[in-house]
Amino acid sequence: VLLVAGINAIIQNNRGNEAQVAYAATAVVSNTPSQTATTIVTTATVATTSAATPTLKPTSTATATALPTHTATATATATPTNSPTPTQIPTDQPTIPALHLAEVPPTAVPPTTIPLPTPQGVYSWTLKVPILMYHYISTPPEDADKYRLELSVSPETFREQMAYLAENGYNTIDMYQLSLAIVSKAELPEKPVIITIDDGYRDNYENAYPILQEYGLTATIFVVTDFIDQGHPAYLTWDMVKEMSANGIRIEPHSKNHPDLSGKDRDFQIYQMLGSQETIAAHIGYTPRYFAYPSGRYDELSIQLLDELGYWGAVTTQGGKWHGHPDRFEWTRLRLREMPLAEFVDLVDPGNSYRGKLTAE
Repeated sequence: VLLVAGINAIIQNNRGNEAQVAYAATAVVSNTPSQTATTIVTTATVATTSAATPTLKPTSTATATALPTHTATATATATPTNSPTPTQIPTDQPTIPALHLAEVPPTAVPPTTIPLPTPQGVYSWTLKVPILMYHYISTPPEDADKYRLELSVSPETFREQMAYLAENGYNTIDMYQLSLAIVSKAELPEKPVIITIDDGYRDNYENAYPILQEYGLTATIFVVTDFIDQGHPAYLTWDMVKEMSANGIRIEPHSKNHPDLSGKDRDFQIYQMLGSQETIAAHIGYTPRYFAYPSGRYDELSIQLLDELGYWGAVTTQGGKWHGHPDRFEWTRLRLREMPLAEFVDLVDPGNSYRGKLTAE
């Protein structure tokens, strides 16, 4: 009996040395580029015993992805690979507390760490948020072809549209915040909207960026990294990219040289996806997690590879406003062009939704 009592005492004492891990997560709303970043931080207090070390396991599903960090370990040039390294996460995945995106202060720069967007529980939300798709923010030249004309919004029209958003209660968020709201069932701000600009033309910096700053709005620019590397005069420079990134503009990959990805083999697609991601990370200091398919062309292999490479989602050129976790690699957008303000107003109207959630008719 004394021997059994002694063993039980030892067991109880050892239990007191087990790891105690505390997690805290805070989401951010990006509305005012001039304010200091609010970080989403995961903290852990772990006992010094070796038993407290969490076991890691590889996975290539959408519920496992590397967390962004300000320490860029990627090089500016990427080469194809047949076996992307699977991401490792603790087997004991923490539960992220409910987030309240509408109640936290705005931020200007990307957070140092944000929690993995994994659904909490069985279901996640499907939210109605307009993701606007721009390209050129400039007046086309007289000899412009139909593609240049269709993809252009004049600075005057862009200013009118941004003024309408700012003066009518719309709040710009980014796709990181949308992901966290979908999986954590957090409250988005009233009239949420995401502004995206494809290709990374220089007029994005010269025309769009000052207007966004003027009205306290944010945006995501999907850049083609080779065009910047090669110093093409029609595209952004890395100095412009870094300045905008430091002031609240998200910079995300749009491939290395804008090819059609559909039907391409594994090595080709990895080179375009991983190469552009690593190049951007080397310049802005954190790993971007969202991809825009060049010309909206992709296939099932594209989705599979983005998942394997640790991307959190991707956007298409298809129209729509509702977004969820299962379709995160095929989020739809609304194409913007030169249009009357009344048409723009109808386009962004939240309709039967409030803070992105469906309301009663």
